[in-house]
Amino acid sequence: MQPFSIRHGKALVEQRIRVTMKDRLRQRLWLTVQKYNETYWYQPDPSDSWTSQTSIAEQTELKLKRLLGFPELKARATEDAVGLEGYFMKGYPSCALETIEQFAEELSTFGEHGYGKGQAEHFQAEVNEAMMDFECPWRLSDGRFFQIDAEFFQAEIIQKGEDILREKGFEGAHDEFREAREDLSDGKTKDVILKAFKSFESTLKTVLNQHSGDITDLLRMFREKSFLDDIPEASAKAVSKTVLGSLATLRNELAGHGQGNAVLEVPRHYAVLAIHLAGSLNQFVLDQYLRKQSHPTAVFPGK
Repeated sequence: MQPFSIRHGKALVEQRIRVTMKDRLRQRLWLTVQKYNETYWYQPDPSDSWTSQTSIAEQTELKLKRLLGFPELKARATEDAVGLEGYFMKGYPSCALETIEQFAEELSTFGEHGYGKGQAEHFQAEVNEAMMDFECPWRLSDGRFFQIDAEFFQAEIIQKGEDILREKGFEGAHDEFREAREDLSDGKTKDVILKAFKSFESTLKTVLNQHSGDITDLLRMFREKSFLDDIPEASAKAVSKTVLGSLATLRNELAGHGQGNAVLEVPRHYAVLAIHLAGSLNQFVLDQYLRKQSHPTAVFPGK
């Protein structure tokens, strides 16, 4: 696998890709590398019985030096940015990313009976958890980093969803959506999911001119009142139940009253998911509502 700085070399030089990383995040990631580092004995020459001790981190450094064409692993013109730790901690943020990628690859092939592959999966999960905790828009998947376009989510999903609620006079839904965002900042993850769901429920009630009804009834009415008449009936039923009902599932499983003690603390990324779902679903419902206002007789051919 090409190292990150070679794979994205041109984009990094042209600053089309910018990697930034807080010091505390970099420290946490290095501690995670150390946590999963293991020493082992290997046979450098298959024809010789002589063995030598090495580690996953040491093999990562050797591999990176070869792939990058460096006589020694060194980043920037600082004396202490030498070796794997110096390269990771003192180098450019992209140096940390490519170290993690190479370490994950070495880890995945370590041990027997799939042990290393399992460890690599746990390592990836911890890396991504750190990225989320420090709001870094990079995620590790199958040993490679990709960037989550946080600006897209903010501008096109969250902010647009909030703006359209405000503009169209859906005050109750707008207030609940705004409160969900504020609770996310305060770390109240269960409240985020509950209020994100309530925002979607309020949007449906406003569109349907209903003052009561649970989410199942509301989604059924939304379909029966022809807000999904631009697709076949069978597809409309599936979309209503599976897609439009996804936020209700999240609420019921992670924040509902009947969950008992199975879930005590909801991880932040599920609350973020609820915000994104509410923004997207509110926007979809309002788009369908406006479509029907503009073209009340437009239906899917065959309906």
